[in-house]
Amino acid sequence: MKKIFLSIILPLLSFSLVACKVNDPKSGNYLSVPELTAREKAILENSSEHSFLIDFNVDDTYKEMSVWVEKYEFGKLVEPEMGRMTTAVKDNGTIIFTTSKTDDDQDQSMFNISIQTDDGTDTATYPETIDKMESSVWGSPSKFNIANTKKLALASICYSSRDEGIHTLSNGFYNEMDRHMEELKEYDVVYLLRSEFTK
Repeated sequence: MKKIFLSIILPLLSFSLVACKVNDPKSGNYLSVPELTAREKAILENSSEHSFLIDFNVDDTYKEMSVWVEKYEFGKLVEPEMGRMTTAVKDNGTIIFTTSKTDDDQDQSMFNISIQTDDGTDTATYPETIDKMESSVWGSPSKFNIANTKKLALASICYSSRDEGIHTLSNGFYNEMDRHMEELKEYDVVYLLRSEFTK
């Protein structure tokens, strides 16, 4: 039932976010976390375990974007391109990444990735088994510059068997992921939402 609810709610939510955006061609090539209304926050909190919404704004030199999830165990990449999808881009849109527990199995989560643009919505959904952990943290920076790196780390969900001393990834990790890979070794499992914009 929750899966059906998500498949109805997420496109409606993403449509409302895209509809409210202002086209500003001078604003540059960037991604940012939108301010959500209380209603939008309530919808996401009630329909998902973790949720990330990221707006993107690009000029006409960018033609395509790809989004996927990478899975790391103790800092080692074990699943490189979970749910990868590629779509044409123009001007702006929204990336939505949510996870939700399934009703039948509490170790099973549904991962949902959507790209919403004026031309419609592309969505990838797949199940992921997540072992029970003592603690988890998640995060995303508020703004990204697309030109800074070819493949961006947009958001993270980190699980640890420790119940204390766990913290989110640093801002430096998102800005220069290659120089901060050691941070991933602090967690049993890390899921990273990644994206790539191509010209």
